[in-house]
Amino acid sequence: MSEAIESLSVILLTLRKKLVLIAAVLFSGVALSFQFTGPLIERMKEDLLPEGAKIVYVTPLEVMMLKLKLSLIIGLLVALPFIAFYIYRGISQRFSFRNPVVVRRSQFIFLSVAALVMFVLGASYAYFIMLPLFLKYLYLNAAGSGISATYSVFKFISFAAAGTALFGLIFELPIVLTFLTRNGFVKYETLVTYRKHIYIIFLFSGAAITPPDVISQVMVAIPMVIFFEISMVVVRVLGVKKRNRTAET
Repeated sequence: MSEAIESLSVILLTLRKKLVLIAAVLFSGVALSFQFTGPLIERMKEDLLPEGAKIVYVTPLEVMMLKLKLSLIIGLLVALPFIAFYIYRGISQRFSFRNPVVVRRSQFIFLSVAALVMFVLGASYAYFIMLPLFLKYLYLNAAGSGISATYSVFKFISFAAAGTALFGLIFELPIVLTFLTRNGFVKYETLVTYRKHIYIIFLFSGAAITPPDVISQVMVAIPMVIFFEISMVVVRVLGVKKRNRTAET
């Protein structure tokens, strides 16, 4: 227990030294994206609001707080690679790995482009496929009960933005899990052992961004589970290749 606390302290100390840089990147992302949040809200309303539903603002500051929240989400996404890099460097300085992966500049560029492409694919899947079907289902379900749908602009856009960002990050799983396993952070067998626990985490994540009903949570959690299994296949294939090279050496 004391070793774990000490390791966490080292990682936090590394992050604290780079906190100014991370804060500068975060603030720059928030400041630059804030001026585009108005057109972004209008675009999301046109693309995702079900036909027949209405959207209103409830409090005077609701639209301003929504713009701030969207810009904060964008800023966090921009700063996330820096946070992940410094966490990895803090851990690698604390522990030594048996078979570390040496990432050359060309490989780093390839991984960065691959991560960006996977995030765009995940966000596109959520925005253009999952969210329109999901929101239409919820609207028809309410309309079938004789209820007129009037959404709060803050809650509606926040839900859509959170779902889009979440699935963008979920599509990073193949890259993240492959990196973790090949650097010795976690073993493939450990992922298999705790597969059910990971499924439960997905269910809780679905519950955090959806209305409080089981169907909505399952509709969000199932794609997470499917893509996690795809990630497991990728990790297994790359792990086998690595073991073969190690045996030959």
